[in-house]
Amino acid sequence: MKEINKKSGIRKYIKTLGVFAIIILFSSHVFGQQTKVDSSRFFNPLTDNIVKRLPPLSVLIDSAAYNSPSMRYQDLKAQYYYYEQLSAQRDWLKYFSLNLDVNLGKWNFWDKDEITKRDRYYLSQSIRDNYAVGFYIRFPLTGIFDRRNNINKQKKWIEISLMQKEINRRFLAKEVIDHYNNLVQYQNYIRIYNAYQNFTMMQMQMAQNEFLNGEISTAEYTRLKEIQTRGAINYQQAIAEFNKEYQLLEVTTGMKFNLINILR
Repeated sequence: MKEINKKSGIRKYIKTLGVFAIIILFSSHVFGQQTKVDSSRFFNPLTDNIVKRLPPLSVLIDSAAYNSPSMRYQDLKAQYYYYEQLSAQRDWLKYFSLNLDVNLGKWNFWDKDEITKRDRYYLSQSIRDNYAVGFYIRFPLTGIFDRRNNINKQKKWIEISLMQKEINRRFLAKEVIDHYNNLVQYQNYIRIYNAYQNFTMMQMQMAQNEFLNGEISTAEYTRLKEIQTRGAINYQQAIAEFNKEYQLLEVTTGMKFNLINILR
């Protein structure tokens, strides 16, 4: 009897393990599907060329100008001053006025009896319709001689806004070019420091063996260790600067390049 119960318990245990195994396999399959990433987005600064993975420089500059708030702001200012120019051109209309008054109503009067000289009053009513039309021109001399000047001032404000827009566009183009070239430069630094770091690490391994065998002094071992440490720091700084310039270029252009740097 005990043997039968023991076998039954083993079968239940094996069955439970099988259920858990199926659940784990199914969960890992679903999780793998949800976290699947397009491999073409991966970027390795050591082997890939960032220039080939980004849009052309002219496209980046045009995108930065299109998405720039400062450029949009100058466009809005130019539009505002254009409407001010229209107002200045129509300003002469304020010197002309046309008035129309209409009064309709029933009027009640208490009149004193002046004929009989008696101290009495009587009620009289009157229905009246009153119409009045008026037109006048009031033209100050400043409105005559300064009108053209006011219009020209608004035109100049439009020109100033468009000129400021061009200044902003050139400054923005320079900023994009700087970030783009810095990105290329720091990728070159990453490759140089990576090769230097590999060399210093190999040199450090040899120095460690020599130090353990007593072939070099502690001072020499320390000097080589400092060289290896500086190389590692320069390598990490180049990676950090590369990532920063990449992010700044995205912000400046308003574009998402969707590259995943495997050296982050």
